[in-house]
Amino acid sequence: MKINKDYFIISKKIENIRYFLSQGNLYKHLLDRFYWYLCPRLKWTSHFPKHIDIETSSACQMKCPMCARHLMDNILTGNMDFDLYKRIVDECTREKVYSIKLSWRGEPLLNPKIVEMVTYAKKMGIPNVAFLSNGEPLNNEIIEDLIDAGLDWISFSFDGLGETYERIRYPAKFEDTVEKILYMKKVREQKRLKKPLIRVQSIWSAIKDNPEEYKMFWQGKADRVAFISDQLRTGNMKDFQHDPNYICPSPWQRMCVAWDGKVTQCHADYMEGFILGDVTKKSLHGIWHDKPFTILREKMKNKKRLAFAPCRVCCDGGVPEKKTVTIGGKNKKVLQYVGQELDVADMETRKTP
Repeated sequence: MKINKDYFIISKKIENIRYFLSQGNLYKHLLDRFYWYLCPRLKWTSHFPKHIDIETSSACQMKCPMCARHLMDNILTGNMDFDLYKRIVDECTREKVYSIKLSWRGEPLLNPKIVEMVTYAKKMGIPNVAFLSNGEPLNNEIIEDLIDAGLDWISFSFDGLGETYERIRYPAKFEDTVEKILYMKKVREQKRLKKPLIRVQSIWSAIKDNPEEYKMFWQGKADRVAFISDQLRTGNMKDFQHDPNYICPSPWQRMCVAWDGKVTQCHADYMEGFILGDVTKKSLHGIWHDKPFTILREKMKNKKRLAFAPCRVCCDGGVPEKKTVTIGGKNKKVLQYVGQELDVADMETRKTP
């Protein structure tokens, strides 16, 4: 099975080693990663998913031009009910799930109970609790509370520097968001803690003219610096080329639960094109082994993934184009998808409420 890698770390090697060691639970982490890669390669359905994406909020205060949220006009948005969240976490605890991520299509910080949600998951013994964020809603109180809650890592979507960042991530202000990230690191160090680990990542097009500048800016400010391949999650797929031999690993690895309890095909199914179940009506375990998931895996094994609408607009199954770039005097291979390169110069955030 070919698994396209579209996440690239550009931090120093010593910083990456430090990041790995700071995660803790190293035995559990390595065991989890072993099964994470083994299950899809063997097409083996484990007893329970290795990871659960929990959409604590599907709302977002931004309208970034590369985000598929522009296609979600007919999709209801909201915050996950805390009792529903606890039911999900309780089952994950019983099934000894290693990791949960409290974000998907929206900004988790817009859920007023996000700190309580992190606290509950850590109290129940989930080893790895994290989320992705644009960081804009953070304030000093929330930062301190998240650290005290035991958040394991947070990844900030920080596309480019200066004016480029502000154009893409409107209404966020570059200096303000940087200060919030620095404050998180400062408080963590004052408390003599290793967590939450702080990651920053950009889309490739926002830094491709000078990736070294991006790397050096964040050196010492974040624990890990990375970028992701460009993906046109906007419905414009006319130049996109599908790889007919691609088999997606997701149906053997993870489950994605929307804010209202629906289980979608995967974390790329923004439009809820294939609903596999509903956790308000059935357990996660029951959905994982139910007929829709079984059909999905069979189609994947037989290289018929394009039968599913979400797969037809997913970049993960695109034809990869490898490029070599120089960052910090070292050559690094970068995977981009044919027909998916973004033009940052032409990007203009949709400045609507």
